[in-house]
Amino acid sequence: MKRIHVLPEYISQKIAAGEVIERPVSVVKELVENSIDAMATSIEIEIRDGGKEYIRVSDNGTGIHPDDLKLAFLPHATSKITSVDDLFSITSLGFRGEALASIASVSSLALRSRTPNTTTGYQISFAEGQQHVIEPVGMDVGTIVEVRRLFYNTPARYKFLKQSSTEKRYIVEFVSNMAMAHPHIAFRLIADGKLALRTHGQGEFIDALANLADRSVISSLLNVEYHSEWGTIKGYLGKPSLTRRNRQGQLIILNGRIIESPLISSAVEKAYSGMLEHRQYPVFYLFFAMNPQLIDVNVHPAKSQVRFQDEQQLFHEIHAACRKALVAGDLSVQLAAKDDQPTAAQELPHQTYLELEEYFPWQPQTWSKLDEFLARERKLANMPEKQTQVLPESPQYQNADAAETEQGKPGLDSNVYQVKDQLLNGRIIGQFRNTYIILETETGLWLLDQHIVHERILYERLLQTQPQFHVQQVLPVTLNFSRKDSQAVSDNLQRLRSLGLELEEFGTDSFILRGVPSFLASESTAVDETFILELVDDLSDERNWREKTITTLACRSAVKAGQRLDAKQIHALLEQLAAAENPFTCPHGRPIIVRISEQEILRRFGR
Repeated sequence: MKRIHVLPEYISQKIAAGEVIERPVSVVKELVENSIDAMATSIEIEIRDGGKEYIRVSDNGTGIHPDDLKLAFLPHATSKITSVDDLFSITSLGFRGEALASIASVSSLALRSRTPNTTTGYQISFAEGQQHVIEPVGMDVGTIVEVRRLFYNTPARYKFLKQSSTEKRYIVEFVSNMAMAHPHIAFRLIADGKLALRTHGQGEFIDALANLADRSVISSLLNVEYHSEWGTIKGYLGKPSLTRRNRQGQLIILNGRIIESPLISSAVEKAYSGMLEHRQYPVFYLFFAMNPQLIDVNVHPAKSQVRFQDEQQLFHEIHAACRKALVAGDLSVQLAAKDDQPTAAQELPHQTYLELEEYFPWQPQTWSKLDEFLARERKLANMPEKQTQVLPESPQYQNADAAETEQGKPGLDSNVYQVKDQLLNGRIIGQFRNTYIILETETGLWLLDQHIVHERILYERLLQTQPQFHVQQVLPVTLNFSRKDSQAVSDNLQRLRSLGLELEEFGTDSFILRGVPSFLASESTAVDETFILELVDDLSDERNWREKTITTLACRSAVKAGQRLDAKQIHALLEQLAAAENPFTCPHGRPIIVRISEQEILRRFGR
């Protein structure tokens, strides 16, 4: 058995560096965070060959005192904390004191810095096989760090780096996120001699986003703002029409730090329940300001993972705040002509002078309350007497009033109540292809998919029912399955019965159906082997089986495309949709309403 021995310092330093510096973007991250902690208002990053050969980060921050230059490169040397207690109230982005020492151990590094109290700057450099050298240098106030030949002395690490274009993409993505997380700082990224991105540090998130995203993203955002005892949530949620196939469109900023939090992502995604297609993820940008004593950022050297003191309460409040913002916004789809989309020549330039009113209409609180009051009065005058007792006093209107009182301003978009008013008071023209309802409103022409309308209504109704559905007996029907499928059905008999499906085993691979949920019977929906297997597949999701099965039940029993509806049936569907929490998307995320504005129709006819 080999004896235990202490590793040489140069080896232990490289091992420690591997925990902090994984690839070029790690170097950029650590240096940019140091610049932000130094209160810089302008940060420039230059890279070559994806950062593998050259990285330079310069800022106009407070700089490093000449006497501290050598000390700054010692392991665990930091100006951010001084005692153990400071670990539980961290407000800076860096605090471990490992970044500069780790970078210097795996690269050729030179650092120049000047403080406001000195007339000249000083440079410290580390060359291969030589001791550090400190010498005066002329420069403005701030710090410049140059990193060359990353991982030159650890070839095993270097060979695992990806292609330069991929490493460059990682850096562009990181700098973009940092620019949005710190909109008061001007960022400039130069890659291989070309300007990759630039923001101007005007202080507003939406200004920074305007330089990094196109108009379709900005116009598809809803404002969210929430206040709690532990802190605040501010930011933007993408409409259900703005989705990704992964979580790359999600940005979580906690006290200025970009973090990865499965808890927060799950809470936000749950708020989109019944609004998104399968395996589609929402886009959101959320800023959390929390008491540092309620979080622990000392979890991983990369500092991107955190722990929260009360995760259950945080999850609940994030979900409630996001759900409230979503159901209060206008999520319907506006049909735009293809030639109305901005061309390459019309794309936003690299500046932030936007017509914000175009995207974020603002009106005093009193106006919105007056509009809401008048809308209710119109409904009272036009609705049948039996329904005037329901909608005006629904909890949704009460919640909206409370939300406006609490936040002091309306949301970014025209609100959901105006849309519901149009559903109730629009003129029904009829059907198109016995599939789409045509509605004339004050703002133009609306098309509604009748199947999706009914599916949304049934989905919300079923969610509010008791866990055990009411069963209606039917004439016994024998259902036959393959050996594999019959075992899956047998394993889920108890849950199927909780959904109102009375099945009992009959022979080896057969089951007798004796009862179905009453709403399926009323809609004359056929329950066959395919239907049962679809539900069994939903039941395989242990976390969301109830929501998934309800989605399937609602879809199966909803009015079908091609089914003729009379005016009375259409009117009933629209009334029930107006009473729904979310009248904009089906449980799978497809849009319910497509709007064609009057201006678009007039333009098409040359008026």
